[in-house]
Amino acid sequence: MALGSRLAGWCAAARLTEADDIHLSSCTTPGSVIVPTALHMAAGGVFATWGDFVTATLAGYEAMIRLGYAIDGPRILARKIWPTLFSAAVGATALASRAWKLDVSQTAGALATALAGSTGIAPPAMMSNSSRWLSLGIAAENGLLAARAAKDGVLGDVQLLERHTGRIAGVKISRRRLLENPGKFLFDEIGLKPYPIARQALAAVEACRELIGGNIRGITTITVKVPSAQAKVIDQPFWPLNRMQSIAGVQYLIALALLAPEHLMDFDRSPPFETSALQSLAQKVRVRADSRLDAQYPETWPARVVVERWGKHRSALVSHPRGDAPNPMQWDDVLNKAGRYQGVLTQIGAIEPNDPFPSSILDALPGGDRYS
Repeated sequence: MALGSRLAGWCAAARLTEADDIHLSSCTTPGSVIVPTALHMAAGGVFATWGDFVTATLAGYEAMIRLGYAIDGPRILARKIWPTLFSAAVGATALASRAWKLDVSQTAGALATALAGSTGIAPPAMMSNSSRWLSLGIAAENGLLAARAAKDGVLGDVQLLERHTGRIAGVKISRRRLLENPGKFLFDEIGLKPYPIARQALAAVEACRELIGGNIRGITTITVKVPSAQAKVIDQPFWPLNRMQSIAGVQYLIALALLAPEHLMDFDRSPPFETSALQSLAQKVRVRADSRLDAQYPETWPARVVVERWGKHRSALVSHPRGDAPNPMQWDDVLNKAGRYQGVLTQIGAIEPNDPFPSSILDALPGGDRYS
C-alpha cells in the first residue's frame, strides 16, 4: 500500500497470512483476491446495496475456483504453477463485470483479456524478500483493468482458448471441468484455515492434537503419512529459519501445536518462536508419502498419524480437519480468529441484502480510511 495500491496491498496481506480460505480440488485461495477486490470497488461507490456486493463477490469466487479446477490446480502446483495466481485476474474480472453489470459480450471480452495474461508463475515463497504475494495483487489489478476496458468497449479475443487448443502459457484448461455442473456453486466447498498453516499440513497437526493433547511424555516418534503431493510441501526436517518455513514445515507445526498452541495464531513469526523443547519434539516427527492416501487426493487432503509412546502405537486418520467444508468452523470460531476485527464481522453478520454498503467496514481495514 505504501507503493500506492490499496488493492495490491490488501491481496498480498491476506494471502501471506496463510490463514485465509481455500478450495481444495482447485488448490486456490480465492478470498485473498476476491474479497480485497470487492472491498476496493466498494470504496469507489460501485455497490448500491450489500446484496450487490455479495453477488459480485460470489461471481468472482466461482470464476476463480472453476478456472483453478479446470487446470487441475493441486497437481499443476508440482510444476511450479501457482493456481491462485493463474486464476486471480479472471476472478477479479468476473467480479468487476458483475459489479458494473456488463453484458455477455463485454464480460466474455473482459475475461479473455484477463486470461491472456495468466501464467501462474511467481517467485518461490521461501525466497528471501519474495514478491510472490505482490504478484497476486498485481494480477487482481490487471483483472479489474480488463473489466474497466470492456466497459469502455475494449475487448479481448473470445476465441482465445479455441485458437490455442485449450492452452494458455502451456497450461491445459479442461473445457469439461470448466463447465461441469453449471448449476452448482463450488463456493460451497470452500474451507477456512483456523490459524496460519500450509493446508497440506493441517490434517496432520489436528490428528496429533487429537491423539496426544498436551502430554508428550514418553513419545519416541511421530510418523505423519500423507499423499505424496502433500509430503513434498510439508516435509521440512530442518529448523525453520524464517516465517514461511515455520508455516509450511509440519515438524515445527506439530511441535508448536502440542507445546505452545497459543503461538499458532502468531502471524509474524519473524523469527519463529523457538525453545529447546520445541526443537527436541520436532526432531521426532517423520513424514512419509502414503500411496494408499493418494486416492483421496485432491478432493481431500488427509493425514494418518502414528504416535509411538513407551513402545506402544496409536494412530488417527483425519480427512477433514476443523475448517474444511464438511467440518466447518462456527461463527464464534471465525470471530475469535478475527482478533481486533471482531466488531467488523459482527456488524457484517447483521446486514440485510437491501441495506446500503456500510462504509465503516472500509474504515476499519488497513489503509481504508485513507481512501474513503
